[in-house]
Amino acid sequence: MLCCISHVNSQLDGYWIMSVRERAEALGFGYEEYQVTTDDGYVLSLMRIPNGPESSSDITNKEPILMSHPAFETTEAYTSLGGVYSPAFYFANQGKDVWLYNLRGNTYSRQHIRLDSSSDSEYWEFYMDTVRYDYMACVDFILETTGYSQTAIFGHSLAGATLGIALALEPEYFGSRTSLAILTAPALMMAHTHSNIDSLLGSYPWILESFKSAGVNFLSESDYLVRWVLYQSCLQIHPMCTGITALLFDEENPSALDSDAMDFFLARTSNGMGIRLMEHFLQSVRTSQLTYFDYGTEGNLQAYGTEYPPQIPLEDIDTPLALLWGEFDGTVSQKDSQWVRSRLEENTIFDHTYEDQSHLSFFMGNNIEEYLDDIIELMSEYPAANLNT
Repeated sequence: MLCCISHVNSQLDGYWIMSVRERAEALGFGYEEYQVTTDDGYVLSLMRIPNGPESSSDITNKEPILMSHPAFETTEAYTSLGGVYSPAFYFANQGKDVWLYNLRGNTYSRQHIRLDSSSDSEYWEFYMDTVRYDYMACVDFILETTGYSQTAIFGHSLAGATLGIALALEPEYFGSRTSLAILTAPALMMAHTHSNIDSLLGSYPWILESFKSAGVNFLSESDYLVRWVLYQSCLQIHPMCTGITALLFDEENPSALDSDAMDFFLARTSNGMGIRLMEHFLQSVRTSQLTYFDYGTEGNLQAYGTEYPPQIPLEDIDTPLALLWGEFDGTVSQKDSQWVRSRLEENTIFDHTYEDQSHLSFFMGNNIEEYLDDIIELMSEYPAANLNT
């Protein structure tokens, strides 16, 4: 049984550089890919895994689940552990119709109907709140394609945060179209983060602003040579790679991470992220608030008519929420998770902290089957409405 990535590594040479399509097809999963255009013109890659080796190819009554990835990643993150416990493959084997959404600006979703991401800085002027148009475009497409009137949505870290914001800003839209929103370690508040890199960049916004002033609109993906060197180095010295990650992200329980998946993470993690999105993502480190983007007093007056940016109204969410946390999460601290809980409690139907789990282990951990099983159970308790039946 392909229970971890090392098994895949021995069977599929070059798995670490495979695309999602190549991984799915090599492991016997179905695969489809579509392009979806948002209301503000971004063209997204939406991938579908409708079946697996352990599930039927009949998709008529398979409940859809839309999955969104964390920062500096693509949906490859949900296929890193091979064919059994990679979250995307796991859900497909459990009979779910899995849809993988790639955030605007990552290497799979870098097109626009009129802007060029390589030459037009306007392309990169998007924020946590504008990402809601991505979710809405993907949900519309999924419901139109499947015949369901609802879908479950899953988001980890950055994706959990953007999903929570989308639900809050468009409650009427998502309230009727989302059967369940699953937020794992949602980074809606990071005022007390233990992550060294997040704390540094969030506390000193001039660092990222200096990139923007110099004409750098996004932190680019590494080239193939750099990624190959990282991967080969990690193969030889596992503790070094795990240690680098623990240092950067304060992974307080490195043993929770699959060491082979860590090789992939360091070799492929830099898939690019917009500077403005990153600034907004880390804004709460400095402000201890969840608001729209802070342009400064003059910019805020022009954009919002107030000196300070408006709060994101999390209390407006009208969707059942499942909140999943890691006991040893150094990125989203226990204090910050409590802040999020206090604002989402009215709609929360499941709230659980998993022993031994860290921030990254939700998609490349040694023991993630417990939380994956819980999600399957939750989806059975909160099923998506199917117009086909």
